[in-house]
Order: sequence, then C-alpha cells, then structure tokens
Amino acid sequence: MPITHIILGAGGAGRTIAGACHHLDNELGFLDDHVTVPEVNGIPVLGTLAARTNHRDAFCIVGFGSRYQAARREVFRQMCADGFRFFNVIAPDAYVDRDARLGRGIFIGAQCAILPNAAIGDNCNLCVACTLDHDVVLGEGVYLSPGVNLAGTVVVEEGAFIGIRATVAPGVRIGAWATVGAGAVVLHDVAPGDTVVGVPARSLQRGGSKQ
Repeated sequence: MPITHIILGAGGAGRTIAGACHHLDNELGFLDDHVTVPEVNGIPVLGTLAARTNHRDAFCIVGFGSRYQAARREVFRQMCADGFRFFNVIAPDAYVDRDARLGRGIFIGAQCAILPNAAIGDNCNLCVACTLDHDVVLGEGVYLSPGVNLAGTVVVEEGAFIGIRATVAPGVRIGAWATVGAGAVVLHDVAPGDTVVGVPARSLQRGGSKQ
C-alpha cells in the first residue's frame, strides 16, 4: 500500500505518535535526519526531513520531542507555507468532548481528557494523561508533558512548555515560550519567556519572586 501518512521524527515523541496509529498499518512512514536504519518499530524510514517534498500527497504530523520546540514551529510553518496537509492523532483511550476545537497536526496521547469548549491550536503535543478542563485554550505549538492538569479557562500561549505533572489553577495565563517546571503548581500568570518552578510556582528568572 502507498504511504499516506508521515511522521516527521522517529525519536521518542514520533514513536509515541506512531503507537496510536495502528489503524494506519502499512500506510505510515517516518522522516528523520538522524536515523539511518530502514525501519523503526516496523515502520519504514523514508529518508531525511528534506524528503518530505517527495510525499506531497501524504498527510503529515511533526513528531519532535520537547527539546525541539523552536524547530517544531519552524518546520510546521514552512510546511504550511509549502501547502502540506496535516493530520491529528488521538489515542484510542483519550476523551475529546464533542464541543472541543482542534487545530491541525495535533497529538493527544493515551488517557488524556479534553473537556467542553477547550481549544487546541495547531502543532500541539499532549503526552499521556493530560487533562484540559472546560474552556482551556492552547496556542500553537504548546507541549504538555505527561500528567499535566490545566484547570478551567487556563490559557497557554504559543510555544510554551509545561513539565511532567504540573498543575495550573483556574484562569491562569501561561505566556508565549514560557516554561513550567515538573511538578509545579501555578497559581498566578506566567510572563512570556519566563521559567517557573516549585509549589507554589516561582520565577527562576527574577530571583524567585512569586508569580
């Protein structure tokens, strides 16, 4: 069968996405700049990222891990400009409310729960067991690590990263390209580009002042 769906990146994030795509057996391929073996987990590696130009009829998703936030945005936006199409991957045991809104090129991992009127922007990655309560908004390219809990009406702006098992209180805004450390409990807004850690979360970049 022809390859109809392509994951960019065959590392941990890409393989996790592939694991939720069993319905695409024999139709799925990887592209990766650093993998030289012919297949990964039984899925063919079709070449480097540049080889995507050979697969313009395929649907794509960017499967880069959390260390590559800026690269994920760059590749996704270039592919948008070049007219590529994207697909979403939702693990079979994830729950997505019928009134949630999803962008393009999104991964929603196992045991995630997306509740009413939540909105997920393009190119977001939600790892296993994340919860988005009602009316949460994720901007483009947000990365949620395993077990992140976002309470109602939280807004997470473009490119932000939230670490494993972090919790964000209702109505809080996480600024663009901010970082929330693992296990943090965020009770107040986080400025764009800031890094917060701890319980309650405090800024590293401003000498530990409370956010």
